[in-house]
Amino acid sequence: MPQYRTSNIQHAIAGPEHHPRPFFGRSTPFSTKMIIISIAFFLLAFCNTAAADDVGITKARLIQKTENSYILEADINQQLMWTIKSPIFPDRFQVSEPEYTQQSGWIVVQVTASTTGDPLSANDEILLPWMRNGAALSVQWLDGSISQGLFMRSLEGIQVPLRLLLPDRKSLPELCIEHLSNGFGHLFFRGIHLLIIAALVIMLPTNRLFNSLLIMTLGQASALILADIGLPGVEMLFADILGSLLILMLAYAVVKDLPAKGYFPVLFLFGLLHALAYHQELFALDLPIDQQLPALFMFNIAIDIGHFAAAGLLLLILKLLTKLKSLKMIVGYSLGTLAVMLFLILFQEHLLAGKTDILNFSANRNATQFSLPASQNSPGGGQRPAGARQLTSPIMNYLSVEPYEVRQEILIQARAAVQFIGLNDAGKGSILAGSQATVKKEILEFVQRQNQLSIDGETIAPLLTRADFVTLGPAGVIVRETPIPESLDGGIIGLTLVYETDDIADEITLTWQSFSELVQQVEATTTDPFGSATMILSPDDNILRWKSRLSGYQVPVISEITVEKIKLPLISIGLFLLVAILYVLSTRREKPLLSHPVMMGILGIGFLLYPFARSSANLPFISQWQPSTERTSVILDDLLTNVYRAFDVRGESDVYDRLEMSVIGDQLTQIYLQNRRTMELENRGGARANVDDVEILAINEVRGTEDGEGFVADARWIVSGSVSHFGHTHYRRNQFHALVTFVIDGNSWKIRDIDLIEEERLL
Repeated sequence: MPQYRTSNIQHAIAGPEHHPRPFFGRSTPFSTKMIIISIAFFLLAFCNTAAADDVGITKARLIQKTENSYILEADINQQLMWTIKSPIFPDRFQVSEPEYTQQSGWIVVQVTASTTGDPLSANDEILLPWMRNGAALSVQWLDGSISQGLFMRSLEGIQVPLRLLLPDRKSLPELCIEHLSNGFGHLFFRGIHLLIIAALVIMLPTNRLFNSLLIMTLGQASALILADIGLPGVEMLFADILGSLLILMLAYAVVKDLPAKGYFPVLFLFGLLHALAYHQELFALDLPIDQQLPALFMFNIAIDIGHFAAAGLLLLILKLLTKLKSLKMIVGYSLGTLAVMLFLILFQEHLLAGKTDILNFSANRNATQFSLPASQNSPGGGQRPAGARQLTSPIMNYLSVEPYEVRQEILIQARAAVQFIGLNDAGKGSILAGSQATVKKEILEFVQRQNQLSIDGETIAPLLTRADFVTLGPAGVIVRETPIPESLDGGIIGLTLVYETDDIADEITLTWQSFSELVQQVEATTTDPFGSATMILSPDDNILRWKSRLSGYQVPVISEITVEKIKLPLISIGLFLLVAILYVLSTRREKPLLSHPVMMGILGIGFLLYPFARSSANLPFISQWQPSTERTSVILDDLLTNVYRAFDVRGESDVYDRLEMSVIGDQLTQIYLQNRRTMELENRGGARANVDDVEILAINEVRGTEDGEGFVADARWIVSGSVSHFGHTHYRRNQFHALVTFVIDGNSWKIRDIDLIEEERLL
């Protein structure tokens, strides 16, 4: 566990023991009790209102300023400022006292963390002791790369493992060293491997001992090939449970003086399953496919080196103990007893406790580059200023900056609207249903005419405009579907103007000129993927300037998912075939062509080169082979991400053009309609949902189609989406179970059909 420090840790000092008077004793006056109860109800009602309006997800930013210094910022509603405490960095960091910047109802809390030691790394963790459900954290590193993730609260606070946010693509030497170290570390887990070697040392003479170790090595080497073709493994815990049973079997053989040769297949099986188990555990690390076999190979090498080294050491010890009578029986019974103890320990401490991840490869996909997954446990909605539930000024202006568009949303009091357009309500004090279409049209035109919005230095016309009478409440802004008479003081008109951008805006300038005797101030809030800010516009200060807080952010692009050329271990295959041919020819001759040690050496070279010396092969019959579940997961992840990101743009033809990169056939229309239905929010007056993350949960099965032209995957995945609307972020999270048919079209993978089995709304 990493150690932490913070600049404002509170220490409670206990005084001498005493027995205070009960706060509500018999002597407390009735009037005092009633006053206290009334205050409590008032506070409870206030807190409930705040809780109903806030989902507890705070947007925050971690910005690396220099090699050894960082700034952490959090945006919080002023009423909830007490929930944000100083973050806890690793103990080599010094954290400054929080600084607070007022923004008309919003507070930006900022701390600086610096160190004279190593900068933040993937092994570090930041703890946010915030009384919030979660934190949507965006990180900009010194090299300009940006990552995002949403982290939920645990009992300790909001834990942010930096391995999920650091761009991490290890070089091949770094990868080899890491997994070689993992192998040496696992060698001593519960002493299982060492006890197996001890049993073999006491059972076998020296030459046969090392042959038995080579059998385990051969099992691990064979796992390279089986893992390469997609054979799944078990969890490492179960492989080690098998190891404890193997110790018991060998102990029985020692006591009964049974021949060891009958246990050689079990040794091979243990080596095979143990290596496959490590390969299975590697999936949690999200390693690229071309790094998985080298990682497995280095782990196996460490285990093999440990086996042979332990065997040599135990042989030396055995020579010193040869004079001890009944040594074999003592060791046999001891090994048997230890084997039973190991099995019970593994069962109690791991199986019963549910701690099956003994390698601590718990890298859940909470964060990906340029993605913001939603929480499984958080309530719906988002964080918004008070104006999203009640007007704090006659006009409130919201700018939502999103990929491919900027959306300006305005809430305007009905009385202010009719004054701007010069409409006479004839003393009725309300806008009748028959007049509302005219009012909406004229106020929309007036706002467009009077106020100028420029994006990246250019003034552009909106792609879409609309005006609606709306209602406000804890659920946010809702369009009133059925017109009713709207009072001038209580009626609210919501205006939406959508501006199209090529990417994501970098700078926006809003010049607001619509002021009157009634409207002397306009509250303006900007919301972008990284945070929110609010300012007050007035006749003397009427320009809002927004600049992206994290520079260099690039919107993810979609492209065709090409069929990769398969990299084959051609040299190793050639060496394996050579050994097989020589062995067959040798069985027909009195004198073998090559001795067994030489052939074993050739096999060893083949296994050594297997994960490293691989060449791309453009072989049509190989590209049509059924992909493994692992490869299928990567293909579907890319395809489904493309499909959902196709809806980042608004134009139907543009959406279809983007969909055609990943979908083929009649499924195009079905996917278009399905996505619009699945990710839509309640009627929000022009806001649209953006898909932030696609997570493949499982590929249960992959099989060929009946026509032989493609493959069917039984897949489960989660789609996380969000939308900012009038300063309020809503979240959506849906889980799908479907049979997905994907085919090769030209040189690209494409989805041909999605047969939905189950859909579940998680958020």
